[in-house]
Amino acid sequence: MTCRSELPAVLERWRRFRRALKIEDQPAMDVIIAALEKNGPATFAGLDDPLEAAVLAVLMELAREVEGRVAPL
Repeated sequence: MTCRSELPAVLERWRRFRRALKIEDQPAMDVIIAALEKNGPATFAGLDDPLEAAVLAVLMELAREVEGRVAPL
């Protein structure tokens, strides 16, 4: 069983969390949300735990940026 159907709910929770952050912290959360939107479908399709899938999706994108393989989000 995969958690793909839970991706929209996770994104919504993270967007609500973003709105609660200080204004200067919101751009960093925007990067995190964009990484989840980009990589979430693949990771959510292959994993059973939504938290694990979300964290992995974000870490994958950040690792790519560090390696210089993609332009920053």
